[in-house]
Amino acid sequence: SYTIAHKQDWFTEAEYRPRPFVDRDSFLSRASDRHFFERPYLHHDCWLFITKTTRERMRTQSLFSTLARGSLTPAEVMDPRTTEQFLDAVAQAVSILEESGLLRLKRLTGEEITGSGGILSRYFSLGGPEGVTEDIRIDPGRMSIGDRLLCVHTLTDLDDLPQVVGTDSPYERLSTDRSECRLSFAAPVGLLLPHNHIYNQFVFIDDAEETLSRMESRVRNMISLSRYSRANAVNAQWTELYLNEAHGNGYLPVRCHCNIISWAGSEDELKRIANDVGAQISQMGCTPHHNTVDVPALFWGAIPGNEADSPAEESFYTFLEQALCFFTGETNYRDSPSPFGLR
Repeated sequence: SYTIAHKQDWFTEAEYRPRPFVDRDSFLSRASDRHFFERPYLHHDCWLFITKTTRERMRTQSLFSTLARGSLTPAEVMDPRTTEQFLDAVAQAVSILEESGLLRLKRLTGEEITGSGGILSRYFSLGGPEGVTEDIRIDPGRMSIGDRLLCVHTLTDLDDLPQVVGTDSPYERLSTDRSECRLSFAAPVGLLLPHNHIYNQFVFIDDAEETLSRMESRVRNMISLSRYSRANAVNAQWTELYLNEAHGNGYLPVRCHCNIISWAGSEDELKRIANDVGAQISQMGCTPHHNTVDVPALFWGAIPGNEADSPAEESFYTFLEQALCFFTGETNYRDSPSPFGLR
């Protein structure tokens, strides 16, 4: 309980650079490298952050962010027993992932997190030159880092989401009547979005029993107030359906939040990128929501290790299985030590 899983995918524009020519390179190999030289593509990095926090911090709203606090670390997290239980649970999760044979995980050192060129430095510079720090400026309705303007789209309201989500969906451009090319449900905001952007996916794991009991009391209140408003009766029915699913099938209730942080060097370019992001979100069957109010709080809450500062009001209740449908599953090709290969 009170753990946050945060998957952060970085997609940054890059250009193909072939390795230097050697004498044994064939004519076709050299021609291929010349053909693809400086061809633009999206470079993809994926990070998984698992953060242990407390009951109070899980419900932090943007008004009570650590941006406005004197002490950063809750006393309960400093308890050695709590830390040991958390690390044991993480170790079990890591062993399960590695046993599949599909993943290999490496725990980051302190230098790789906070050092020059580490993930914190990279995040605050939006992947800029290593070791270079730039001013972060927060204006009403606008946030910028150096000369780059930020734009944030969020998936936080159930009214903006489709009635049904799935782990994958057919990609029409590469599908035929006889064969389907299937991509993950969130692929449109992953590699299929051809701009510099970060896709943050959060799953907030609260105390399940406490969450369900709080919903039970809310249903009773709505039923008692249903004579004054039909909306209360309708909301009570929806909440009861959720509780029946949770108790009947043993589903784990969680809160979910996703956001896309994109950036550009000019107002015109930012407007074009914002339109493209909105169009890609629409392809998922979701209603795009361009957030202009909570940009600093959302950026602050997506700092690696600071997930407990994500605004609680910017999340929606669902089950764990449905929350995972919003994770991207695609990446670019792996590097290979082989001197030849296929493109």
